[in-house]
Amino acid sequence: MNISNIGPNLAASRAVSGKTLPSPAIAKAAEVADQSQAPRTVDMRRVSLNEINALIKSGVDGLLDVVPYIPTATINSSGAGDAGDVKVDYLGQIEAQIEFQKSRHEDTAFLEKVLSNVKRLDGMALPPKLDVMA
Repeated sequence: MNISNIGPNLAASRAVSGKTLPSPAIAKAAEVADQSQAPRTVDMRRVSLNEINALIKSGVDGLLDVVPYIPTATINSSGAGDAGDVKVDYLGQIEAQIEFQKSRHEDTAFLEKVLSNVKRLDGMALPPKLDVMA
């Protein structure tokens, strides 16, 4: 066993105390790794049509009662390749519809039921993507 090469390389390493923080690059890599392993959740204030579609396909009920809309100007300005990837404020859209109907003294019971259902789904874990190509 030859250990003669160990001595000269001591200058290459430096002592680190237990109170030092990891470098920002290492901390960022660890954060990204943690996020990739955590289940993705739905934020109904910032949700895409593809995420809503995934929830519907997984059996979540009540998401087709009020269909989210994406203004054309939003699609063009976002630069998204697919309109289904554009994030919309689904809860905000339903709340705005309720306020509009209240201003016209119309019944809002249905929309309020839909809003409570969508709020219940807010924060729900997205189903994992399935590979349907066999």
